[in-house]
Parts: sequence; structure tokens; C-alpha cells
Amino acid sequence: MPTWGIVQNPLIYGSLVIVASQTPQAGVVAYDKLTGELKWQSAPLSGNPGYVSPSIVKVGGEDHVVMATASVGRGRNASGGSVNGLNPLSGKIQWTYSNWQCAIPVPHAVDAGQGRVLMTGGYGAGAALIKIQKRDDGSYGVTELFKNADFGSHTQPPILYKDHFYSHYTINERSDGLVCMSVDGQVKWKTGEDPAFVRGGSILADGLLLTTDGNTMLYLVEPDPAGFKPLASAVLLEPGNNWAPIALVDGKLLIRDQSQLKCLVVAQ
Repeated sequence: MPTWGIVQNPLIYGSLVIVASQTPQAGVVAYDKLTGELKWQSAPLSGNPGYVSPSIVKVGGEDHVVMATASVGRGRNASGGSVNGLNPLSGKIQWTYSNWQCAIPVPHAVDAGQGRVLMTGGYGAGAALIKIQKRDDGSYGVTELFKNADFGSHTQPPILYKDHFYSHYTINERSDGLVCMSVDGQVKWKTGEDPAFVRGGSILADGLLLTTDGNTMLYLVEPDPAGFKPLASAVLLEPGNNWAPIALVDGKLLIRDQSQLKCLVVAQ
């Protein structure tokens, strides 16, 4: 296991706590959030255990739990991983997509609207956008809309705003920085190393992007496909691999480095 300690987050869904167990007996399990009673467990999922957390996406007005597993091997030699859609009330696997492979998947699936799901990763995985549709017989079909090796994410899921995704795409193999890609798969711009964005946390609030650079800086960015538009920045963290997610509650932003947690007032 990598020493930087990424683990899956449980998903709260109504009265359930949904956890990616990723065992030979069950890929995903759900418990009553108050009593701990086991409510359901899914069938095993194809692929190796990864660091992905389960997430919810909408398919034709229905909620699906999306969970991805890790591949064996990397790049063109990768195989065996899968992206799966489950019924959140029963754990039944309703669809599976196996043409996106990541050896160490971390970011969870992103709901791109209209039944579309974006998967991103490092280690040569890049991005894949798929569309899920319910058939007349009640089953589900998966259509691959595109794959793009020039957009991805190592640790944090991309942010979707006005039909464009924004993501840190500095990984082991490349240093693209903050990258913008349209929902049809066209990369609009990237900051590269000027400035560098390395696996930091990001959040969207009131149409603005709050994002750490993965090191010392916090940026306020206007998300615009025309180009990188920083509005403000400040050094707030100690140098290091500061890859933690950030959270915003009632105008207060929580950020942390390897030794401290800070609460910032960012709204009046």
C-alpha cells in the first residue's frame, strides 16, 4: 500500500452507509447507518482492489452507485478492471464497463448529467466518458462517448462547470497542471508548471473554483474555457505533498497540510 495513505470514503445514501469492501465475497456492501445492520452486499466486482470511493450518478432519473476497480498492469498492457453501476437499494450490479483501465484508481466517478459518467485516473489511464441508458426490457446499456489520454486525475475527482471539466493532471508521467476539457473531450488549456497544480483539492462555490496547488498555495480561479483566470492566491500551507480534499461549510473553508488543519472565512 502507498505510504501516503489514501483510503476510500463511505457513501451516505438515505438510511444507508455504502462501503467499497472489494473482497472476493462482495464488491460493495451497505449497512444501516444507525444500527450497523447489514442491508445488502453486491456480487464480487471484476478487477483488483483500488482506492476509489463509491459515488452516486443519475441515470434517467434513477440513482446508481458507481464503483470502479483496479486493473492488472498499466497502460496498453492493463486489463481486468471494471466500472460498475449498482442499484443503491439492493446492491444488484446493473451494468459494467471494462474499456477504461487504471492500475491504481483513486478519483471517484463524476456525474456529467444526461446519464453520462466520467472516469479519470493516472498511470496512463486518462479519461473516459460513458453514457448509461435504460432499455425497454429494464436492462441498461453502456456507450463509450470518448477516451482522452490528455485529461485525467491522480487523486481528486474533476470539477464540472458549464459543460467543462477542470482537473489537476500532474501525475507520475506528466506535468500538465490544471487542465480544462469540454464534455465532448476537447482539451481547452492547461497551466503546465506555470503555475503547477499537483494533486491538490478543489471545490466549486458560487461559480468559482477554490483549489490548492498540492503544495503551499490556495487559489481562487474563475473557471473559463477561454483560459486560466486566477483571481487571487495566498500561501497558506507548509511545503509538502498536500493532496487532501478541501471542504466548504457556511462560508468557511477547511484545508490542511501534513501537520495542521486551517479554517478560513472565504465568504461574507
